[in-house]
Amino acid sequence: MDRRRFLRTAAGVATCGSLVSANHAITAAGASAESDLTGPADGTWSLVILPDTQVYARLYPGLFHLQTQWILENHKKDNIVYVLQNGDVTDNNVEIQWHRASQAFARLDGNVPYAIALGNHDFGPNGTTQDRTTLAHRHFPLSRFEKWPTFGGPMEPGKIDNTFHTFHAGGRDYLILCFEFGPRNEVLEWANHVVERHPNHRTIVLTHAYLYSDSTRYDWQTRKDQQHWNPHNYPIAHSETTINDGQEIWDKLVKRHRNMFMTINGHVLNDGLGFLTSPGNHGNPVHQMLVNYQMLPVGGEAWLRILRFPPDAKTVEVEDYSPLYDRFNTAPDNRFTITL
Repeated sequence: MDRRRFLRTAAGVATCGSLVSANHAITAAGASAESDLTGPADGTWSLVILPDTQVYARLYPGLFHLQTQWILENHKKDNIVYVLQNGDVTDNNVEIQWHRASQAFARLDGNVPYAIALGNHDFGPNGTTQDRTTLAHRHFPLSRFEKWPTFGGPMEPGKIDNTFHTFHAGGRDYLILCFEFGPRNEVLEWANHVVERHPNHRTIVLTHAYLYSDSTRYDWQTRKDQQHWNPHNYPIAHSETTINDGQEIWDKLVKRHRNMFMTINGHVLNDGLGFLTSPGNHGNPVHQMLVNYQMLPVGGEAWLRILRFPPDAKTVEVEDYSPLYDRFNTAPDNRFTITL
């Protein structure tokens, strides 16, 4: 979709002026370059991360549509095998925002499978995380995911709060675990069993709050509110449910399994970026990634993250791209290589 057509059709963008000023902010920063979307080398495959989409769902649904339209138009050329949304699909857990999110993802149905992790704004009345109620199930019923042969199933019948997916790419098997915000103890117990049943699958954990913007894991026990927005500091933590933050997810699940290799989360504001590699109990490196652009103009300027896996399976090429500007961000925290 070209920019002129987008500006004409994106009903969620309030004014062209806001987009012009946002574009100026990007070019003035000097951190982006014109795109060269020639497609990956033969055998390279990709994952696409859609960071916190909450502001798009509330104010700028056109940008949400622009992201998924770009994925649809490029999934064959870029060999995009999965799309990962890392939580806060909505801002207020209300019908209109879930409807907008559902419409944006609908163009991927039957074309590119996707996995969703629910964030704090996706739970409770008006997204306040007072409890674990969510309207997600009305707009993203399990039947929508069950059409994909890659969908492994939910933890709880009828709920998408905690699910797993499997796929094969680049000669390897992969497992994606999707968790609710501040997953309960029983979620991590379930996840341990899922990983044990898939010992030969490289495993990715997709959850909303895990790594902080200083590239350390959330750790309420030692740092309390020195790290803002820890799951333990939300109303749901005062209910009868259990809560786990990043360090607890690491201790109770991630570090235990030799086939764990990546975690992906959003949630954190500040610059919304972080990266940490830690050895698991078996010496396996686990690459932990924070990506969240909601604090940029118009809720994130449609920036998404592409993870490219070359056929040698030795590296992952990470790059951030905006279909709004048709640009890559070349800053070191936005374009880098992970050694596997």
